[in-house]
Amino acid sequence: MQSVLLERLVLYNFKNYEEAELSFASSVVCFLGNNGSGKTNLLDAIHYLSFTKSFFNQADSQNITSGHEQCSISGEFTRGELPEHITCAIRKNQRKVLKRNFKEYDKLSEHIGLLPSVIVTPYDIELIWEGSEERRRFIDSTISQYSKSYLDHLVQYNHVLLQRNNLLKSFSMRGGYSTEVMEPWDFKLCEIGQYIHAQRTSFMEEFIPLFREVYSVISSGKEVPDLVYESELNERKLDELLKASIEKDRALERTTCGIHKDDLDFSLNTFSLKKYASQGQQKSFLFALKLAQYALLRNHVGSNPILMLDDLFDKVDEQRVRQILHWLKDNNVGQVFITDTHTERIPHLLQSMHLKHEVWQVSDGKVYKESEVLS
Repeated sequence: MQSVLLERLVLYNFKNYEEAELSFASSVVCFLGNNGSGKTNLLDAIHYLSFTKSFFNQADSQNITSGHEQCSISGEFTRGELPEHITCAIRKNQRKVLKRNFKEYDKLSEHIGLLPSVIVTPYDIELIWEGSEERRRFIDSTISQYSKSYLDHLVQYNHVLLQRNNLLKSFSMRGGYSTEVMEPWDFKLCEIGQYIHAQRTSFMEEFIPLFREVYSVISSGKEVPDLVYESELNERKLDELLKASIEKDRALERTTCGIHKDDLDFSLNTFSLKKYASQGQQKSFLFALKLAQYALLRNHVGSNPILMLDDLFDKVDEQRVRQILHWLKDNNVGQVFITDTHTERIPHLLQSMHLKHEVWQVSDGKVYKESEVLS
């Protein structure tokens, strides 16, 4: 199977890198160094080139090196046999510019899905501990990478939802209500919402078996995970829900039902993952989610996405790390970027598994290639 491959990465004034240029020759790339040295920033640069934004900082200006006014990230990729040159330029108080093969995009959303990727970081714990928005974002970011239609519908839904909420606030301020004014917005919200719900339902039907399979490998079959797609639309159509909740919506001045309330319920051995699972079990669950995400993306886009594993040993013992690496090897995963604070731990494991890899040492915003191992 073909893969999306990053062959060259160039950074200027990005986070703690005033200037860096890296060329990659192996399918497995290791970034090794102390905490705070800049390993994760390299992964975030790759994330920028795939998703047009940082995984960690919502404000683009926060990614510019202190004391500078602008930064840029450039990457030279291949998609199968096709070369792709992607550049993202950020300047304070100006619009972000993203170019594909030196031509600027009209809309950043047009780029999503061109370079599919999956990132696993310690921050993924928010999927378990934070609110439903994080779990919806996981579903949406996956489907949007292989379905432009889904991404378009999602943007439309959020726009219509905002307009409906503004209308509810306006009615409250004026002390009146008009069914005729509200009906067109309800109709549009239902039309788009039912489509999104159908796509999410189809996604879950495909995703859950992949997730269970990956978790079984990581845990050596010792634990039984589960996840359930929770949506009011599983039981009733959105138009019925909107009619039943209109008095509540008017009182709260916002739309209280719809696909923007969907959630995922996580469990392990029938018990709540959040309440009863250990840190290692939770991290294994998250790895299974992300690797299943990878497998599903590959099925839909027909090529191997880029995989980034940040701080691979975080709250995971060596046996489970070995199982994760075995899954990568057995599934012929494409290009993988791995970070670790230990200088020999990951290279030793990779060498023992006869996986070709290269090692880059990272220190205070400086990075250099230490070795390439042909195993």
